[in-house]
Amino acid sequence: MSDFFLQLLSSAAVSAFLSGFVIWLTKSWISERIKNSIKNEYDEKLETHKAQLKAQADVESERLRSQLSIAATEHQVKFSRLHDKRAEVIAELYGLLVQAHWDAGSFISPVEFGGEPTKKEKYVTAMNAIADFFRFFEKNKIYLPIELCDLLEKFVQTMRQKVIGFGVYVNIDEDALAPQTYKKKHEAWMASWEYFDKEVPVARAALEQELRNILGSVDAKS
Repeated sequence: MSDFFLQLLSSAAVSAFLSGFVIWLTKSWISERIKNSIKNEYDEKLETHKAQLKAQADVESERLRSQLSIAATEHQVKFSRLHDKRAEVIAELYGLLVQAHWDAGSFISPVEFGGEPTKKEKYVTAMNAIADFFRFFEKNKIYLPIELCDLLEKFVQTMRQKVIGFGVYVNIDEDALAPQTYKKKHEAWMASWEYFDKEVPVARAALEQELRNILGSVDAKS
């Protein structure tokens, strides 16, 4: 009888153990399946999210490249127009400079030919040419380097002073000039002519070189 109970207890214990093991194994299997399912779902969502982020990044990157390209084109067009304008200003300014030099030089020159305008008329012409230069220069010097503006202004101002230095005597009738005044007129005339004959060509050549340098820079950037 006792053996029967022992066998029964042993069978029950084995059965309980097996049942517990099966339950544990089932729980473990279910838990693992759930974990794998959650992991797979998470991985899928993560990959989807990564793909969405990459797509958004590609769109934003392309949009940025497009905006930068447009900005670069606008910048190039803007400065191309600026350089074109600068070239136009230099061409016009140089023409006015040459005209002022010619008219002032003709007025100052001691050599005169028959049929030419009088000194009084040449004086007015020279002063008008210098005024034309300064009017254009003041309106457009923003397109030129400061150093060149200083050189141009100094050059034309000195030329103007020499013209006026002799011109103040031109409007006085020579018959009314006292000997001392006539001497001063002659000295002013010769001093002005010496300036135009010796200093002006050197100064003008330096200015022309500066203008050529700027034009070369404009051509290189266009």
